[in-house]
Amino acid sequence: MQVVSDFANIKYLYDKVNIGKIVYRNLRERSNGNSELSFEEEISSFTNLRNAIMTEQYKGLNRNLLNLYKEYLFYFETFRMKKLLSDKKKILYTNDFYEKGKKVEYEFEQENILIIYNIGIIKSNMVKLKKNTDDIKLLNKLSNDVIDIFNYLFQHLNEEKLPEMIDINSISCYIFLSMSMAYHENMFYNTAILKKYKRNLLAKLSYNIYTHFHNILQCLDGKMIDVFKSASNFSVAKGNLQHLRSNTGSFYNFVYVNKIIFISISNYHTALKYAQVCPDREEVIIQKYEEDKIGEIISRLKYSLECANKGIEICKKYNLSINFTILKEKIITSLNFFEYENKNIYFEVIPYYENLTPLKGTAIIKAKNIDIDNIYIKRNISNNLKLLFNENAKHIYDIYNEKILTVHNFFIKNFLSLNEQYKLINLSYRKNILVTLNNVIINTYNRMKQLYNPTVFDSNLNFLVNVEISLRDILVQVENNLTTEHNNHVEFQKKFMNVGINEESINSYKNFLFHLNNFKNTLNDLTRSIDDFKKFLERNYSNFQICEMDISSFFKYVIDELNGCTTVNIDSLDGEYTYYRELLSDGRSMHGEVRVGGLIDGDTTSGGEPKLENSVGDTLLHSEPVLNYANFQTFLKENNLNFAIQNNINNQNLFHYNTLNNYINVHSEEKLFFVIISIYFSLSIQLTQLKADLRDVKTGMNDNFLNAITEESDTDKLNDLLEKEKGLLNVKKVKLEESVSLFEKDLNKFYDYYHEYNKLDYYKTIDVSWERVTAAAYGKRDWRVDLNSFMNELMEVFEKLNAMHKKHSYTLKGSLMLKDDINRYIYMRESERSNIRVQHIPNSYPGNIHNSRERFY
Repeated sequence: MQVVSDFANIKYLYDKVNIGKIVYRNLRERSNGNSELSFEEEISSFTNLRNAIMTEQYKGLNRNLLNLYKEYLFYFETFRMKKLLSDKKKILYTNDFYEKGKKVEYEFEQENILIIYNIGIIKSNMVKLKKNTDDIKLLNKLSNDVIDIFNYLFQHLNEEKLPEMIDINSISCYIFLSMSMAYHENMFYNTAILKKYKRNLLAKLSYNIYTHFHNILQCLDGKMIDVFKSASNFSVAKGNLQHLRSNTGSFYNFVYVNKIIFISISNYHTALKYAQVCPDREEVIIQKYEEDKIGEIISRLKYSLECANKGIEICKKYNLSINFTILKEKIITSLNFFEYENKNIYFEVIPYYENLTPLKGTAIIKAKNIDIDNIYIKRNISNNLKLLFNENAKHIYDIYNEKILTVHNFFIKNFLSLNEQYKLINLSYRKNILVTLNNVIINTYNRMKQLYNPTVFDSNLNFLVNVEISLRDILVQVENNLTTEHNNHVEFQKKFMNVGINEESINSYKNFLFHLNNFKNTLNDLTRSIDDFKKFLERNYSNFQICEMDISSFFKYVIDELNGCTTVNIDSLDGEYTYYRELLSDGRSMHGEVRVGGLIDGDTTSGGEPKLENSVGDTLLHSEPVLNYANFQTFLKENNLNFAIQNNINNQNLFHYNTLNNYINVHSEEKLFFVIISIYFSLSIQLTQLKADLRDVKTGMNDNFLNAITEESDTDKLNDLLEKEKGLLNVKKVKLEESVSLFEKDLNKFYDYYHEYNKLDYYKTIDVSWERVTAAAYGKRDWRVDLNSFMNELMEVFEKLNAMHKKHSYTLKGSLMLKDDINRYIYMRESERSNIRVQHIPNSYPGNIHNSRERFY
């Protein structure tokens, strides 16, 4: 897909302009000739930048030119906002963005429109140059920059905040914006294709791109869409873009073809979302599909093919290099498959495309509204220029007050966000490691004893082994007998060629072979199963030793193993625990002036400002307690918290208390929980301090500053006073930033420890692994055993063993019956052959005539 810079040229600056003359004339007119201000340095930089642009613009689109545009735009906007650039006497000219040879006239005061447009074109070209980069974030940022710039132009032109030029108007800027958004959406689509996302998403993304090109085509056809606010401006802009809107031009047909492409792609993906396509093949291979959707699938694929064919015709007609081949082949392959299926199986009537559910896209990416200062590069200018036409102290006050409000509003949002995170903390649940672990071990032990039944296991396994041995002997005898009988039959046939063959006997022989093979398969399955059972016994020898343990030994075993494989990361716990233990002991404090706070309410006052209330208690707030033992105890009481639970009398009554108490995490839990609630206590203090600092920012304007600016008329001194006060405000801002950073750091530390705290009872399913060694089965190498997995496997193996026992209860009986049947069969066959031998029928006998009651051999 092509970008805006492929179709549009930058707007060149041709005429030289005496910027100083224009600025000073406007300055005299606005000040009635009384102004003595001089902006020579700024005007010199302004002029030099413009001259540099006029030289650099012929070197092609490059980053240096982009920076020149951005710096120039800063000076231009600075003087324009002061209304010092009006120069209606001289008309400048530039080239048309679409036709380089066509001249477009403009006034100097409109030059910012050219510059912003040129910045967009260069950014667009950068996107084109970087389109094959692996840095997706960079490409996404560049693409967003292009969208933001053309959206800025469109919004300001559409709302008549900027005057329209002949070629740079609301329509052309909307077209550039839509093309940029289509390219941006196409990047998402390409990523989705590479990552093999679902067809439904691909269909919606491609429909989004179609929508952008559809809107562009509406504009080119002169149809006013809802985004335009002024019908008269739209009409004028439409008339100025006739060369761009020509339906025989390359741009018009580029847009038209892309519209066709993406509606074709969207229908193709929508059709195949009802089917499952082989993901590992480039060509389309349908594996399965929803039969009730075959009519819709065929209708959409036909429409998609029509669009593809139409697009190919337009490309040939207007010499556009857009390749439809792969898309068309995939559509045809899919369509042929579904038409064949419908013609031979379903006979569904194909609905008209117009009667199908309309396609829909995802939520269209909304371009954000940016200010001009997001586009230009700021440069230092004099305070005179900053304070131009501002002669009273109130304005200075307003600037400072606005700064205060900005800082306060920014940090009040941080405060409320941090406070909400603080309120989400819930420490009401305290882990009782001993009781929980005791219950888990008992439950695990009981389950293990229920599953482990070695007597039944050995009995069933021995039965299967005996069946295997007996069955193998029987089958060997049966097979040998059948083989001998077959060989006897062959020899007999050689001697008595003129004797008819008894087909019934032959069929019986084949039937016996069939049953013999079935019994062989049964024997093989039985042998494999027995081997699996024996390997299971060998592999889990150590686990069966565990199953033999009594309850006390099992408790000790589990505790020892859990102590050897705990996953709790508490390397820094001892240091933190010692720190907070000493800090919160009686008579110790961290900061004498820090007040204790609690949960902060995020409501607002009647004036609309956030209300900062202390929910721990007014007593704590008014007495301003410090971070010490007494206030910590009060905090614990207010929040109903306790950090001494594991050694209470109920725990000590546990039958296996002494063994359980050896579990390392029992003692880690006490330390962890103490550190967690200590950090929680510290966070409450930090919130209260942050609240006090915010109040100081909001209401702490220096009275001396207010007095000084009201009594001073000199602009420079007023500016100096303002800067000094801003310095004091910056100090407060830095303090607020440090407070927020410290709170976030401690909050992260809190959740790190809380995460480790939650891992203390991972034993709930005894899915902790421990190391064992088995030399017989694994060649003296370590392997890892999971007790729960073993019990699950034991249950499965035991169930399988019972099923095998039940299945083969009658196997031997069946094989013996087969053996008897074969012996009778062999006896009958031998009797028949004996009768024939007695008759001495010669081989040369011309006929073998028997009556209807005689049997044929």
